[in-house]
Amino acid sequence: MADQRIDDPDSGEQQAVLGRRRRTAPRGRAASSAHWLGQLPYLLALCGAGGALVMFATNHFRKGSALLAAGVMFGALARLVLPESQVGMLAIRKKWLDVLTMATLAIALAVVAWVVPGD
Repeated sequence: MADQRIDDPDSGEQQAVLGRRRRTAPRGRAASSAHWLGQLPYLLALCGAGGALVMFATNHFRKGSALLAAGVMFGALARLVLPESQVGMLAIRKKWLDVLTMATLAIALAVVAWVVPGD
C-alpha cells in the first residue's frame, strides 16, 4: 500500500495516512457467475425440493421423498459435470465433497422412500 502525507492543521506537521485499496469485482463476461443461467442447475434442484414439499403436504410421503432424492441427485450430477462458473450456489465446498455429500443424501432419501410403508 502506498503511504500518503497530509498536513495536520493543528500542529503544522505532516502525518502519514495509509491508503486502502477497495475490492472490485472482476470485469468481463467470464466473471458473470451472477448471471441467471449460472443459477439454473441450482434452481432446478430447488424446484425438485419445492415439488417434494408439495407432495409431503398432500400426504404422499414416498413420492415426495423420491422427488426430493431425485432433485438432490440432479444437483450432485450437475456439480460433478458442469464447470464452477455454471453451477451457481451448488458450489459450496470442494467439488468432490459437494458431490459426495449430495449423493449420500440422495441415496439416503431414496432408501427412506423405498422402506417407509404407505402410498
